[in-house]
Amino acid sequence: MEQSIAFDPLIAPLWIAILVALALISALATGRARLRSFLARAFAAAVLGIALMNPQSVTEDRQYLPDIALLITDRSESMKIGERERVANELTSGLSAAIKAQDNVELITLNIDPSEDGTQLTRTLIDGVSNLPADRIAGIFTITDGQVHDLPTDLEGLLPDNTPFHALIVGSETARDRRLNAITAPRFGLVDETVDFDITVDDPGHEGSLALIQLRLNGEVQDTFNVPIGDKVSIPVKVERRGSNTVEIIAQGVEGELTQLNNVFVQEIAGIRDRLRVLLITGEPHSGGRAWRNLLKSDPSVDLVQFSILRPPGKSVGATSRELSLIAFPTRELFEEKVEEFDLIIFDQYRRRNILSPYYIQNIARYVDNGGALLVAAGPPFASPQSLSLSPLASVLPARPTGESFEEGFSPELTDKGQRHPITAGFHNGAADIWGRWFRTIEANVLGGDVLMSAPDDRPLLVLDSPGEGRVALLLSDQAWLWAKGFEGGGPYNELFRRLAHWLMGEPDLEAEKLSAKISDGIMTVERTTLEDADQSVEIITPDGLTGTLNLTRVGPGLYQGKTEASTQGSYRVQSAELHAIAAAGALNPKEFSTLLPTSEFLAPLSAASNGHISIAGEDVSALPGLRRTRIGSNAGGSDWAGLVNNERYDVTASKRVPLAPILLFFILFALSIAWAWRQESR
Repeated sequence: MEQSIAFDPLIAPLWIAILVALALISALATGRARLRSFLARAFAAAVLGIALMNPQSVTEDRQYLPDIALLITDRSESMKIGERERVANELTSGLSAAIKAQDNVELITLNIDPSEDGTQLTRTLIDGVSNLPADRIAGIFTITDGQVHDLPTDLEGLLPDNTPFHALIVGSETARDRRLNAITAPRFGLVDETVDFDITVDDPGHEGSLALIQLRLNGEVQDTFNVPIGDKVSIPVKVERRGSNTVEIIAQGVEGELTQLNNVFVQEIAGIRDRLRVLLITGEPHSGGRAWRNLLKSDPSVDLVQFSILRPPGKSVGATSRELSLIAFPTRELFEEKVEEFDLIIFDQYRRRNILSPYYIQNIARYVDNGGALLVAAGPPFASPQSLSLSPLASVLPARPTGESFEEGFSPELTDKGQRHPITAGFHNGAADIWGRWFRTIEANVLGGDVLMSAPDDRPLLVLDSPGEGRVALLLSDQAWLWAKGFEGGGPYNELFRRLAHWLMGEPDLEAEKLSAKISDGIMTVERTTLEDADQSVEIITPDGLTGTLNLTRVGPGLYQGKTEASTQGSYRVQSAELHAIAAAGALNPKEFSTLLPTSEFLAPLSAASNGHISIAGEDVSALPGLRRTRIGSNAGGSDWAGLVNNERYDVTASKRVPLAPILLFFILFALSIAWAWRQESR
């Protein structure tokens, strides 16, 4: 039960103030007139004011509300390193018990959940405080390693007024953590051009020594070298192909460091071709020549260089080839000096003549071996003694002509591999939708590669191969132009040969042998596309360096799939033979692991601004501060203690009011005061 004084004015407070002011002015006037009634009149004014304010004696039954302590425990991924999680659990238990032992204090606990954006203390703090009455919060405690990634620059307004913030920092102060930081990491680059990655290797306490760095591109080791710890180093990386290129920069781990999860930086670079340079050589006039030109010119990203040999074979006109050319044929410039600059070379209906010497053709074969792309559209010349198969180019061709050709109508068909290969997969040529006929094929024996399309009697029609580092496609017919003209309904001319050209130039999405992996809700799904039917398995390397094997299940023609748990945040590497894939649980380079050493640097300003307590608990589970109840506005933290503010908030359950004194008493006192004043003035 609490007692207090309240006022219930009989008239408006403004009028009371005016009356009291007039009375005081009258008293002052008597004082200036040297009358003796000043004190009496002033006393009368005071009595009048008090009487009109009607003072009340208030008796209340109060129920005091408990103060609230908010305890936030960091459960982010970095807290699972070493002994941090165990220490944090024990400190949380001990601190919870100590808070509950305080009189009239209620405990609310929250956790900082793992996030792709690192440790989100501020978001958790705001969510917790917004659900509590601000005038009852006695203090906020947090148990963390101190690595917080969402603190605002301006801390004003983050905490309710008069609310202390206390922090206990866990984790060994003597731990070692080597980490790789990317200062500059480009996301785009031109194919066959280099981009620069600027990195530093940080290892506090070991500056000046060397760290071994390994550079991987699309799963293949490109280089290994040493860099000085603490110095910025620029690493040039050549963009290998169009589309996604995966760059991995790995710093060799050291014994005793907290984790090697932050020793790896992974970046996807989108390879962009500025322009695709295609050289089309048409050996003789024929109906399909314009179809090839129109197809290539329809792609705005293609720079086409075309040379057509217009003189019919065997016709003598009494002039040299140079004299008959519309422009001088730059054979030396194209096939000796600049052949490597082309992304694709196409021979269409070409037969060996004196225009291209064996030396130049040998340069093209070497160009293919070194990573170039070649498409040979074969017609009758391919089965003749002037065939390219009898030139130095034979070393990269996937088939040899028998010298026979077949001239009969047929509808091209997809082979079993053709139904699986991304170039031709999805093209339907069943009984309900038969493609238009072609009327000539060149018979050939396949030496290697994959046959995607065939003619009757399983004669090869479209053969792909990858000699050396390059790619070759051989089309054993000169009748594909009939599809372009829509003969008998035509066929997928534009899309088929567009895909074929981009496969030759290394488009990753058109690879027959592919490996992909993605992670969703803690489950990694691995897909393997292949032209083979053998059982498939992959090797998985987790972010913490553990290796495991996942057997895949056949789910379709050439498609295998498998799933496994991927709960650890970071990048997973998946390998199958020479194929590699990267999948990220959370962010590709998780912010949570960018810096792992315990620190009070980030939370100290917040604690200081609120007069709170901050200390390094390390791995000592008994390093709890003492708790004290403090008054609002006073210091709430010391080196070994943390304060809980006593807000003294309450609910009134019952209230009783009575006049402080009879109103008549005030008016009697007023009358006596006035009488006293008159008497003084009458003397």
